[in-house]
Amino acid sequence: MQAVTQLASRMSQYRRERVIKEFVEKSRPAGEQQSYECSLCGYKGHFDPIFGSNAIRFDGQCPDCHSRERHRFIKNWLDGSAPQRGFGSFLHFAPEACLETELRARSTQYRTADITPGRADLVLDMENIELPDASVDTVMANHVLEHVNDSKALPELRRILRPGGLAMLTTPVVHSWPESYEDASIMTPDARHRHFGQADHVLFFGSDIEDRIRAAGFDLELVVADGAQAARYALTRGDTIYLARRPAG
Repeated sequence: MQAVTQLASRMSQYRRERVIKEFVEKSRPAGEQQSYECSLCGYKGHFDPIFGSNAIRFDGQCPDCHSRERHRFIKNWLDGSAPQRGFGSFLHFAPEACLETELRARSTQYRTADITPGRADLVLDMENIELPDASVDTVMANHVLEHVNDSKALPELRRILRPGGLAMLTTPVVHSWPESYEDASIMTPDARHRHFGQADHVLFFGSDIEDRIRAAGFDLELVVADGAQAARYALTRGDTIYLARRPAG
């Protein structure tokens, strides 16, 4: 074990992760080493495991384009039941490179936003978005709501959307919990990791996320990943896209 520790200390973080992923994948029983298809880049074969939130998600990441389960699920929705007229003016919070080409092609204007300078086109705080009212047609925020105060962020998203505009939202949810788990006294990164699954998460949503979105003034539609999609594209079964639309009236 000491030799392993010494070897790991001489590797870069990226190299350590690659070695561990290869070891984990090769340690699985042969029957569990399945091949999948990436709906974003077309890759077919074994996917890489993902380490995070106190769990290993086997087959979570495409080795070519690095898309994760939620990205491939969104691509499937885009190719299926998404509005075919396009998204108009599009604002993408915490942007993912693997989705940019797909979203840009469907938008008349595509802009990215992040709270950290240098990561996106715009520096924006989702709890206090410095954009005019009714100035955007479509917003996307994948796995962002768990990082912010949703009671502030959701009304802000509604405010900047034009009437009839759409917010596409994803976030980790424990659907069997009737209420979200949150505690404002949990402040340190270690404590947040223990309670919410990641050092920069501030809550873990339960099924009341639907009520929270509606309370912010949205009409809501759910898109749920089914078993056939999961088996083909290595999606998370039951994963949900929350389509929150500002009423047109």
